[in-house]
Amino acid sequence: MVVLVAYRTARGSTRGIAQRIAARLTRHGMDVDVRPMDEVAGLGGYDAVVLGSAVHGQRWLPDAARFVTENAASLTGRPVWLFSVSTVGDDESMYPPAVANRFRAMRGESAELRGFRSAVRPEGHRNFAGVVEPGDWSAFGRAFFRASRGRYGDARNWPAIDAWADAIAAKLAARAKTS
Repeated sequence: MVVLVAYRTARGSTRGIAQRIAARLTRHGMDVDVRPMDEVAGLGGYDAVVLGSAVHGQRWLPDAARFVTENAASLTGRPVWLFSVSTVGDDESMYPPAVANRFRAMRGESAELRGFRSAVRPEGHRNFAGVVEPGDWSAFGRAFFRASRGRYGDARNWPAIDAWADAIAAKLAARAKTS
């Protein structure tokens, strides 16, 4: 089983998560190619694909969104998983629990992600929190972050990322047995 883990990162959080997912899939016996989306020449040699992007303004980075839409026909022919990286993950956050829960409720599923679901029919999608440092944002962004009681630093939930990658590996192994 040959798996592509491709990502678009703003400051490195998404790359770190993609590398962790790739390492985990490799541990399960998968042949994994991990690379930035702009270095992916084609999808022909891959049996499955995991795609991730940093999220800014509740949207994937433009190059990442373009990658999904431009490769939609190739992606629909194989198992695909998506992950998004921002300040609020499904299980973790840079904010206190009450604030994070409000942000999750407000976030819902974006029109962009609904479009991805329709275009490529992914097996699943996860939101993970990333890393934010004070210099990453404008003065307005820093003020909002402080007012929302955000905490700078690395909020990546490695056990949750590992569990998600393990679940992907299990699904791919089950598919390989039935093929």
